[in-house]
Amino acid sequence: MTEETTPTTTTTTTTTPTASKADPATAEVAAGDAPKVKKEKKKPPPGLVIPPKRPKLTKAERRALQETQRAAKAAAQGGKGKQLQPTLKKHALATAAAETEPVNANQSVSSSSSSTKDRNNKNDGTKNDTGSNSQNGASANNSGGNDCLDLFSHLPQYKGMPDPYAPEYTETLHPEVIELGSKYASGEIHGDNERCRSMMLVFLEILKDYNPPTAESASTTNATSTTKNSNNNNNSANDGDFRHHFDHQVLKPSFQFWTVNCRPHSVSMGNAFTFLKTAVASLDRDVSLEDAKHELEDTIERYLQERLEYADRAIAQHALTKIHDGDILLTFGHTEAIDVLLRTAQEERIDFYVWVVDARPLTDGKRLLRSLREVGIPCGYIQLNALTYVMQQVTKVFLGASALLVNGSIYGRIGTACVALLAKSHHVPVLVCCETYKISNKVQLESITQNELGNPYDLLLVDNHKANRSPNDETSKSSKPKNLKAANLLYDVTPDKFVSGIITELGIIPPTSVAVLLREMNMANDRAY
Repeated sequence: MTEETTPTTTTTTTTTPTASKADPATAEVAAGDAPKVKKEKKKPPPGLVIPPKRPKLTKAERRALQETQRAAKAAAQGGKGKQLQPTLKKHALATAAAETEPVNANQSVSSSSSSTKDRNNKNDGTKNDTGSNSQNGASANNSGGNDCLDLFSHLPQYKGMPDPYAPEYTETLHPEVIELGSKYASGEIHGDNERCRSMMLVFLEILKDYNPPTAESASTTNATSTTKNSNNNNNSANDGDFRHHFDHQVLKPSFQFWTVNCRPHSVSMGNAFTFLKTAVASLDRDVSLEDAKHELEDTIERYLQERLEYADRAIAQHALTKIHDGDILLTFGHTEAIDVLLRTAQEERIDFYVWVVDARPLTDGKRLLRSLREVGIPCGYIQLNALTYVMQQVTKVFLGASALLVNGSIYGRIGTACVALLAKSHHVPVLVCCETYKISNKVQLESITQNELGNPYDLLLVDNHKANRSPNDETSKSSKPKNLKAANLLYDVTPDKFVSGIITELGIIPPTSVAVLLREMNMANDRAY
C-alpha cells in the first residue's frame, strides 16, 4: 500500500500550480506562503554604517555644487602648485557660450563662478586665435570692434592688418611681399585677376633677387633668403637642392603672410600658387641656379599670358557670336573678361547698349563705366536696387565669376545671384564669362558655409574712400550706432539653374560640364609634368 500511495502524492503536488491559477482563494494562500520560501536577506556585519541615499539633484544644483567644490579646492591650495583646468566638451562649450550673456546681464556672479569662467574664457580665446569658430570667439571679436551676426560667426572674422614693418616680417620677407600685402589689406587691389597677376609678378621679383644660402649661412639663419643680395652664385654643387629651400622658405612664407595677415586668398590665387609650386618641384635637380631662374621666369610669364591675357581674348571671340545689333546688354560690377568683350564688340562695329549695375561698398562698376566711355560705348549706370526697372528691356546678361565650382554653381561677387535670379524670372539668358584657371574642385550649395567677411565699417560709412580704417579705430567706433551688427559678405553662390551658359577660352559649355572640363584639364596637367 505504501508503494501505491507515493505516485498519488506526487500527482497532487504537481497539480497545485494549476489549482492556483483557477481558484483565487488558493492563489492567495500560495501568495501568503511565498515569503516563507524566499531566502532571508543577509544582515550587514556589525559595525558597518550604511549612509543614507543622497537626494537626486537637478542639473543646476549639480553645477552649483561643482562650482563650490572647485572654489574650495582653489582656496585650500592657496595658489601653491599647478591648478588643473577643467576640459570641457564641445556641447559644454556651446552651453557655456549661450549662457554667458544672460547670466552677466541679469545677476551678479560670485567669486567662485567668475574664476571658473575666466579659465573657460582662456580656453575659448585659444580657439578664437586659430579658427574663430565658436560663439565666444564671435563675441570676443565683437568686443574688439568687429560686430557680426551670429549666423556668420564661423567665418574668419575681419581684422585689421598688423604692422607690416615689424621685425618678424621685415627680416624674413621680401619688401615686395610686404608692399603687396598692404595693398591687399587696404583694398587697393581687389579684382580676382588683378590679385593673381600681382602675386605672380611679385614672385618674379623675388626670383630675380633670390640666392640660396650657403652651408655656413644656412646653419646660422635662413631668414635672409628672400632679401636682395648682390652676389651671384651659378654653381649648383655648393647650393645643393635649392628647390626645397625656395619652396619652404620663400614661396610658402610669402603666401601665408598674404593669406593670414592681409586677406584670404582667392581661388585664382590658390590655383596659380599650386601651379608655381608644381613648376618648382618639376625642375631638374642638376640644373644650375641661373638656368632654373630663367626657366621659372619663363613659366610665370607664359602662365600670365596664356591663362589671363589670351584667355580673355578667346572668351571675347566666343561671346561675340551671342551679341547682335540692337541688343541691350547688362553686366554687374567690373570683370576684365567682360571689359575685353565689350571693347571687342565695339571694334567689330556692333550696335548695342550696356547697362552697368553696381552696388556698395565696392562700387567697382564705375571702373567699367569709365573704360566703356573711353571707347565711346553707349551705356547707363544704375544701382542694384533699381535693377527691376531696366530688366524688362534687357536682351542678354553677361556676368563675371570669381570661381567656377565643380557642381556648376558660380562663386562671384555678392549681388551676382540676385542679378541672375531676376534675369531668370524675366526669361533673359544669363552668360557667365570666366577663365578656366578659376575652376575649383569644391562643391558649395549656399553662401553661408564658406564665404569671406570684409570690413564691417565699409557698410556704415558714407564716404567709401575713408572706409579703409580698421575696426579698432576710435573714429569708426564712435560713428557706429550701438547695438548694431554689420555683416559685409563679399561673395555669393549662383545656382546652375539660373545660368544659361558658361563662356571660357575653350568654348561655351553648360554649367553641368564644368566637372568634365576640370577632369580634362587635370589630365592635361599630368601629361605636361
